[in-house]
Order: sequence, then C-alpha cells, then structure tokens
Amino acid sequence: MGDAWLSRMRWELRRVPALLRRVGRPTRLRLPADFTEDCLHALRDGLPWETPTFAIHFQALRQFLRWAALPLADHSPHWRLPKGAPVHRRWLTKDQLVDLFRGARGVERVIVALEGFNGLRRVEVLRLRVKDILPGEGSVRILGKGRAGGKWRTIPLESRVSAMLRPWVLGRHDDERVVPLSRSGADAALQRAARRSGLSRAGIKVSHHDLRRTFGRLANASGMNLVSLQSLYGHTSPALSAHYIGLDFDELKAALVRLDRYLGRVGVDR
Repeated sequence: MGDAWLSRMRWELRRVPALLRRVGRPTRLRLPADFTEDCLHALRDGLPWETPTFAIHFQALRQFLRWAALPLADHSPHWRLPKGAPVHRRWLTKDQLVDLFRGARGVERVIVALEGFNGLRRVEVLRLRVKDILPGEGSVRILGKGRAGGKWRTIPLESRVSAMLRPWVLGRHDDERVVPLSRSGADAALQRAARRSGLSRAGIKVSHHDLRRTFGRLANASGMNLVSLQSLYGHTSPALSAHYIGLDFDELKAALVRLDRYLGRVGVDR
C-alpha cells in the first residue's frame, strides 16, 4: 500500500462523521465498532455521489474495518455500490440545460458551463489550473483522463463560458485550481444546481457525463460535424463520438420507422 493511498484513506476516514451528519445520521464514532451497517447504508442512500466516488470511499472504509477485524468488512452485500438510475447515454434537452445553468451559483455554474457548454469531463474540470485558461485566445488547455495523466489538447471556449471564466480567474495565482473541489464535492455541487433549477423535483437525474453527452448532442444538432466533435471531446475516433451522443441509437429508431412505413405499404397487418 503506497503513501498516496494511505493519505487518501486517512482523508476518507476523517470525513466520515461529517458525511453522516450530512445525510441526517449524526453518530459519535469513538471506536471502529461504532461504525455499523446502518451507517454504511445511510451513506450509500443519502449521498449524491456517482458510483466511482462511492467505490473509492467504500474501499477506504472497508480496508480500515478489516484492519480492525470487524465482521462488517467481510459481509459483501452491505458493500454493494449504488446503481441508481441508468445513466448509459442519457442527456438533457436544450431547455433543461439552460434551466440548470440559470439555477447554478458560483462554482456550480463553472462546472455546468465547462461540461454542458464545452464538453469537458469532470476529471478535466478538476485538473484545470488558472494558467490553462487562455482568455486572450478564447481557448483552454486540457489534460485528458488517465491515471498517470492523459494527453494535452487545446480547444476553443464557447463564448459564454469564456466570458464567465475571465472574472472567475482574475487575480488568482497561475497554479490555483479553477474548481477547487474534490470529486465528491463536484458531485454535490452539481446536485445543488439540479435542485435549485427544479430538475430534481421533476424527477430528472443529472450527472457529469449527462452534461458532457448533452453538449455533444446539442452541438451536433446545431450543425457541428463529428470530426470537430471528436477533437473537442478528445475521443480516438468520430465513431466513438457518434456512439457517445446516441446517434447510432437514433439511426436504429429511424430505420425501424422506415421499416414500419414499408410494411404498411406492402399490406402487412399491424
């Protein structure tokens, strides 16, 4: 177990009491045995995290409880990750994205803009430094995903994103992070914006990937070709971008509509 993982585990463990308070279950944790299966379920059911964030947090907790020789650590059903609603290729409408942006405040708005109007990944947003924003050029330098760091690419900023970022980074040090949040903090910020915009009350789920997919779908609908979209996304091929935004699914639906019309013309009963 390396020093980086030990440091992350300590950080995850220290914030458990605050997380339990956040989900309405204040608990005095003086001994490892004070953390019960009810605490675990409260965290899983109450936190607005995406599955990868839960995976990291639960791994740290489970390792600690194993060290303490508690049976809960070896009871796998309690450690299942929340599945939530299906998120495979889900997106917002244009109006829903606009409502989300209008309802967002402060750092929430920065996240929604960079992901929903420029197509960045959550990890790319969280890696951004002030020096990566190039307001004079209207562009941004992005370090792509990858455990050891991905590839760099420079893309233009959408006009409203560029205008919003200028005052946001003004006077800040070059090496400061543009969005100084953890992954779970970014998840919570996005859910606050979703609640404030009314999307949550309407039963509409929103994740970081939903915003990124929404960007591509709306950009393509406005006339952007797949090669340009591939470059903005940092994908390896236009086919991947087409799949990502659901164009292949749309084509399948359209093909079935054409088949239905053809069968109607040749007299096949419904």
